[in-house]
Amino acid sequence: YSDDHDLFLECNQTFNCGTIQGIGYPFWSPTLRPSYCGHHGFELICQQNQSPVITIKTQRFHVLNVTRPPLMTIAPVDTWEDPCPQQFHNISLNHNLFDFAATIRNLTIFYGCPLEDDIPFQHRFNCGTTTSSGNTYAYYLDESLSRLHRSELTDCDTSIIVPVNQSEFDELWNEPDNIVGAWNKGFEVMYQKDMISCLACRNSGGVCGSNSSSLDFLCFCPDHPCSKSCVVSDDENFAQCFDAFSCGDIHNLMFPFSKDDRPQLCHQDGFVLSKCEDPQPIIHIGGNEYRLMYLNHSTFTMSIVRNDLWEQSCLPNPINITINDTFLTYPPTNRHLTLFYNCSNVPQRPIIFPCSPELLSFYADDLSERDTYRDFSSSCGTNIQVQVSQSSFDELQTERNEYMLEEWRFGFNVVYDFPAIFCERCDNLVENCFNLMNSSRYPVCKPGMLTFL
Repeated sequence: YSDDHDLFLECNQTFNCGTIQGIGYPFWSPTLRPSYCGHHGFELICQQNQSPVITIKTQRFHVLNVTRPPLMTIAPVDTWEDPCPQQFHNISLNHNLFDFAATIRNLTIFYGCPLEDDIPFQHRFNCGTTTSSGNTYAYYLDESLSRLHRSELTDCDTSIIVPVNQSEFDELWNEPDNIVGAWNKGFEVMYQKDMISCLACRNSGGVCGSNSSSLDFLCFCPDHPCSKSCVVSDDENFAQCFDAFSCGDIHNLMFPFSKDDRPQLCHQDGFVLSKCEDPQPIIHIGGNEYRLMYLNHSTFTMSIVRNDLWEQSCLPNPINITINDTFLTYPPTNRHLTLFYNCSNVPQRPIIFPCSPELLSFYADDLSERDTYRDFSSSCGTNIQVQVSQSSFDELQTERNEYMLEEWRFGFNVVYDFPAIFCERCDNLVENCFNLMNSSRYPVCKPGMLTFL
């Protein structure tokens, strides 16, 4: 018992290094936090109480911030305060554990280039050393500039792709000579390891950890380790809301999602699922029905489709629907389509889908086309705008034919603010939820307190 209790107490201690404070599972450190208190792949090295370093696929990164699970900001060690590294390689992640956040924009850096007058001088810097080709210039370009000038950069020695946050990307374009500043601020990644298990464990009174030999998740309870969570009473409590369940083809669901047979205290408006016998269940948001196609627990993102457009694009009464919910936002990667219905006049080469024997319907797939087609909209019965994900938009752009719309299943992404939802629900249950939205610890809701691991 004492050994088990020692594990509980030991893993309840957090990792502190420089400005990074109060970090728990899945992170660990050889000298500050045992490996069984975290998980393989999340080792942090603290050097001289500076920003800790994490290694991802042999590449080392400074950990600049851990704002809230599962989001952290990292910056590559190789280019820290030096945009001219000794070795050149693209930044890659172990996608079993990490993924780029939706706020990321990519810069392409060309090294060892001759002087190119056609490229804006603001996007040029000099590495100061002569490469094998004798060229010293380097250029950083965004996606559009890279496509525009790629043919002019064929004489460069090499190129790499570097991610930066959207805010730094915008700032860089306003202050283009501050490339080092943009890189030093790093970029956001989502870490994804046992989030559901850890939430269930913490809300049952345990501490998250792992088996040191098998690396499987373990919940360290005060008296013994468990595979999932500590034993709780038969009375309804918030810990039950983190018991994973399935609905249709969507698995490992937990709070804020629920269905009819879940405890009533787990029900959250806008996240109650129905028709679980179908592969894609129904989710009700703002009085409208959507099909839930995919769920990413780590990024708090779900892919949904308007149910009235499910497997059809011709609607008897087309209307615009906008999600207006405090806890839901559209990610910047969503794109827009405009569907024009029952038109007597259409532009040249439109993508037409038949809804009426006498009249035509078509869609415009970006802002420029909508502007072009505006003159034709007066000849149409109506038009609506719908969101699609970037992948669906790319698919439409590639295929560009009416058959793509015959069985409409183009989803769009919605991000749900889990910390805010959790805090509101906890406040309703125990009337004691503090504003810890930016805490780096997994949230725990208990009567009389709100703590974060």
